[in-house]
Order: sequence, then C-alpha cells, then structure tokens
Amino acid sequence: MNRGTSITVLAAILTLGIAGGVGLQKALGVRPGAPAQDRIEATPAAKQMQESFNRVAEFATKSVVHITTQARPQPEDFFPQAQQNVGSGVIVSDQGHILTNSHVVRDARGLFVRSADGREFRGDVVGDDPDSDLALVKIDAAGVKLQPLPFADSDRVRVGDWVLAIGSPFGYNHSVSAGIVSAKHRRTQMNLPYQDYIQTDAAINPGNSGGALVNLNGELVGVNAAIVSQNRSFEGIGLAISANLATWVKDRLQKDGRVRRGYLGVHPVEINQQLVDALRQDGIRSLEDLLSDLGLETPRGVFIVDVPEGGPAARAGVRRGDVLVELDGKAISHLQDLFFRVAEAEPGRKAKVKLMRDRKLRELEVEVAERPAGPRRK
Repeated sequence: MNRGTSITVLAAILTLGIAGGVGLQKALGVRPGAPAQDRIEATPAAKQMQESFNRVAEFATKSVVHITTQARPQPEDFFPQAQQNVGSGVIVSDQGHILTNSHVVRDARGLFVRSADGREFRGDVVGDDPDSDLALVKIDAAGVKLQPLPFADSDRVRVGDWVLAIGSPFGYNHSVSAGIVSAKHRRTQMNLPYQDYIQTDAAINPGNSGGALVNLNGELVGVNAAIVSQNRSFEGIGLAISANLATWVKDRLQKDGRVRRGYLGVHPVEINQQLVDALRQDGIRSLEDLLSDLGLETPRGVFIVDVPEGGPAARAGVRRGDVLVELDGKAISHLQDLFFRVAEAEPGRKAKVKLMRDRKLRELEVEVAERPAGPRRK
C-alpha cells in the first residue's frame, strides 16, 4: 500500500468512526444516559477536589498572560534577524503591571501581551532585575478591567501542598498543570545571586517562564522560572521563584524601576567540611576542631575569608577569620541568610553586626553601602 493510499484509508477510518459513533453505541447496547449501576460514581471528596481545581484554574488563568517578544539579533548571528520568543507573565496590578522573568524580556525589541480572553497589548519593560531573574512589564490598561493575582506568603507554604502551574508551554497559551510542592528554598547552579526557589512536580516547560504557580486558594505561590532537565523538557523538577522574593523585587521595580540592594563588603563561606579542608594547613582536621577553634557549639553563621580594603565592613573593623552570626538582631544560620539580610538593608543606614572573634562575641556597627553592579557581592 503506497503512502497516499494509507493516508486515504486512515482518513476514511477516522471519518467512519466519527460518523458511525452513534450507530455503534446502539449496536453495542451502550446508552448515553446509562443508569447509575453501569457507571462508577466519584466520591464526594473526589468531586470536591476536582471542583477546587476547576475553580482555581478558572480564577487564576484570568491573571496570567501570554508574552511574545522580538529579540534583537546578535552580532555573531550569521544571518542577523529578530527571533520570536514566547513566555508568560502574571498580572500584579490593576494599572497593567505584569511580573515575568528577566530572561523572557531581556534584549526584547518588541513585546506583546495577550490575555486569557484574547485581547492583545503592546508592553514596555518598567524594570529588569537579572540578579533575581525577575522583570516588570507595563501595558496600557485604560478602560480594561484587569484581575491582579493575590500573593501568598511563600514562607507558610508546606511541602506536599497542591499547586497549579499556569502559562504557555511550547506556546500553548494558558495551559494548566497540577502537582505538589516538592521542596522549598532551593538553590541551583545557575549564576544568580538571589535565589529562593520552590520546587514542584507540576509540569513546567519552555514557555512557562514567568507564569504563575498558585495554591488552591488561587494565590501566587511562585513565578515559574526554570526546570532541571537533560533535554529541555519537563522531567519532574520545576522551579518557581518564591512569592515573597517576587513581592520584594516587584515593589522596588514598580517604585524605582530598579532594585537597590545593600552591600557590606565581605566574602563569606559556609562553615562546613569544605572550609575544614581549606584550613587543614592551619591544623584544622575536622569540623569539631573548627567549631572549637571558632568558639562555636554548632555550625552557625558564616566564616569571613576576605574583607576588601576600603569597603563598609573593613571601615567598621570586620576582619578575615571572623564569624558573622547576626545582622540587625536576626540570626545568620547560612550563607543565604546573610545574602538576603544584606540585600534588604537600605543603603546609607547603619546596621549592627554580631560576630565571633577569638572565641568571643563582639558587636560592630557598619554603614551599609549600595551593592555595585557586577559579580556576586555581599
């Protein structure tokens, strides 16, 4: 059978199946309105769960948009021409502000937004924060009623919570997938200074970037941003920027068009086995040796390996080998704690730091500077 004949036969079979469906039902004795004993009735709990999913999907989809960008051609392109990319975004104000990923709109020459009801708008980037991979877009919403998505407190999200991912995977706009929160406060190997990811097994694929991860209350839990995959397709690990971090960045982009972060001028590392290995030449043989040498009972704080000359910390008297354990009354347990505490500190004000030096607790006052652009700094 040649190819043309095969296609004709397949089309005929499909047509016969569609046209003859009703007749086949009668021939087999299957009645459209079969009595209850011939069907499996969903339990009330299952129906309630399904209804919850239906309601959340219907509500939250109205707050998610499809984003199309025309990327500027790069000089290294053999045939320079604009490339069209797709992504997603979340409506966060009734004035037309839309939160998305920085990598969705970066280098965009043209930006277009399509809502769930099919309306299209031209968008402009209000602010871009590559350090958190978040950006804020604005559309002209005059005369248009928009539905901003409420934000959840992502610190109160629990592992095992049901969540829905909404976006445009592979360009299929306003698609919905479901899963659970698999883990919290994830960091990846990507070169981003400010990371606080919620991990989920709700399907996320290219095009979902910038879309919404919502809970069963229809609240934004996170902004879908990345997947862990060997083939660029979903393999069970999706990552969404936590709602609390997204809120902090969004508020600053909306107010100033950029994010100003604090800067202490220290190079810290975790107190762990890697630090032990690095200090073996100083006679440190184990983590217990290190903790005893530092005057700590358990690993806490961060170890300062360098204090750049002329920086805020250096001027305040912070030294190499100090262990910073508290900033403005808040304990520093890990490197990420310090990173976010310093970032949130308003440049120009004085901050109190507590540190261990020579097995004694000391307190210093540091005038916070503004974090300069460039490589990761604390």
